[in-house]
Amino acid sequence: MWDNRDDIDFGLFFFAAVGDESADTYRLMLDAAREADRLGFSFVSTPERHFHRFGGAFPNPAVTCAAIAAVTERVQVRAGSVVTPLHPTARLIEDFAMVDGISGGRVGISVGSGWNVNDFVLAKDAYETRRARMLDDIHRIREVWSTGKWRAENSLGVTVELDVYPRPVQPDLDLWITASRSEETFRHAGELGTNLLTHLENQDVEALGAKIAAYREARKLAGWPDGGKVTLMMHTFVAPTDEEARDYATPWLKRYLLSAIDLEAKAVDSGGLMSGGKEGSEFMSVDHARGRLAELGVNRYLDGRSLIGSVEHCREVVRQVKSMGVDEIACLIDFIGEPWRVLDSLASLAEVREPSAAVGG
Repeated sequence: MWDNRDDIDFGLFFFAAVGDESADTYRLMLDAAREADRLGFSFVSTPERHFHRFGGAFPNPAVTCAAIAAVTERVQVRAGSVVTPLHPTARLIEDFAMVDGISGGRVGISVGSGWNVNDFVLAKDAYETRRARMLDDIHRIREVWSTGKWRAENSLGVTVELDVYPRPVQPDLDLWITASRSEETFRHAGELGTNLLTHLENQDVEALGAKIAAYREARKLAGWPDGGKVTLMMHTFVAPTDEEARDYATPWLKRYLLSAIDLEAKAVDSGGLMSGGKEGSEFMSVDHARGRLAELGVNRYLDGRSLIGSVEHCREVVRQVKSMGVDEIACLIDFIGEPWRVLDSLASLAEVREPSAAVGG
């Protein structure tokens, strides 16, 4: 938990946009996890995504977490975000209790409500109530994890209390809530006493700092004894010079953002809203316009919202986000499509992390 340290922790975050290259994605995931373990990083995290190349290599984070757990010894193995409204709570506990056992008690979960209407073909009736359901799920996850008991109605209409197996190693589960634009979600995380996973999409560092302050104020008002842990996802590629890092990473980042734009466009076309609340008629659908959006996104990320640059540049970015209350950086590395370059860059990323004890001064 948060202890106002001067240092900042680093972990790896996976969210590849792939088509038929998923086997390469998984090899990179496992090779990078081994290297993260060796280099002393704090965690490795994989998401839950469905029905699109943007993140679609990761439909089941329990499976990827189990694989990572089997090839590592020290890092925390995280899932984030698990879209809890898509799943029965008891099944989530069964799955991640298995991962906790495989890892020897190293699992953690970030939960989210989901936003893409097409994902909810897996649980059609859960879409409209997904935000309230996620908040309720946190209570249920904690209770079932600690007690090993699940009460539910069976097919005969009888309410039964069932023992949930396997039992996890950890008596309590580390939980995060994934939050982005809405300060209300930051406050909910504080009130519930969870940690917080966030990013810098469509917000600058100062705006994020205000939301983090609201999160910690809510924790304090709710009586939680500490400040929680804030984890910030950042696109990451570290090279010997800023120019080399940006020249190499920019085409990959643009391609990656185009995939994200395509996902949001398809969600709009299916009758849903983008996470930013734009109606389908307002969304740019022309290829040229999408390309321009991606270029703007690249420019924003290269302007202090990513760890793309030299070791010295990235250290300065770390200082800035730490000053806003961030405790951990989740380094999204697999937007780069050449695994060998990603793996080679991890040693430089470790150099960014090592002197981070000086972040406070």
